[in-house]
Amino acid sequence: MLLFEERKKGYRYIAFQLERKYKITRNPKTILRYMQILNIKSPIRKKKFFHYSRKEISLNSILVAPNILNRNFEAKAPFKKLVTNVSYLYHKNGRVFSSIVKDLYDNSILAYQISKKNDIKLVMDNISKVFSKQAYKCILHSDQGSQYNSHIYKDTLESLGVTISHSRKGNCYDNACCENFFSHLKSELLYLQPAKSEQELIKQLNDYVIWYNYDRPQSKLKGMTPIEYRNHTSF
Repeated sequence: MLLFEERKKGYRYIAFQLERKYKITRNPKTILRYMQILNIKSPIRKKKFFHYSRKEISLNSILVAPNILNRNFEAKAPFKKLVTNVSYLYHKNGRVFSSIVKDLYDNSILAYQISKKNDIKLVMDNISKVFSKQAYKCILHSDQGSQYNSHIYKDTLESLGVTISHSRKGNCYDNACCENFFSHLKSELLYLQPAKSEQELIKQLNDYVIWYNYDRPQSKLKGMTPIEYRNHTSF
């Protein structure tokens, strides 16, 4: 029962963890039947749909890059295809904004940053964590938020040799792999254990990212965690 209580997870996660931690192999559908008998339900992530007018689509289009990633979320090596996004996170006394950078090779979170303001400083401070020690000839994909259309964002990444890719306006699925992380974060932790303060929220995010990278197996990664998958390869 410990796996069921660890975080309210789905039957695939339980099957992966049984194999990883206890060398017990069970069909995921068998786990699902056990969960149904025990009345254990995993959190459901609701899909959100966004709509934009033609006027909104035409605004701030001067610095918009083409959608080079084009929903090709498969990467053959680390640091080749990165995605980034900003989302709001609530605590009892208000909210903060979090920026993340995710590597599509193994879905690992390379960097994250929290700020009370959703501004260019939040984005650039987070990006600097990834590129401060080494420049990577990679694609960095994002939506068309104002920060990602700014001159400082464009000039900084171009100076590093990074290829900028933008989602099409109004197409949240173009960056679904990045938004997916925030969906998991909120449904697996923040909705279940609402933070009472900003400090508690920061600690929750830090702990979750560590758990996500090191102890959360994923079907895309053959039942391994992001760090296990990266260490398993020869790169």
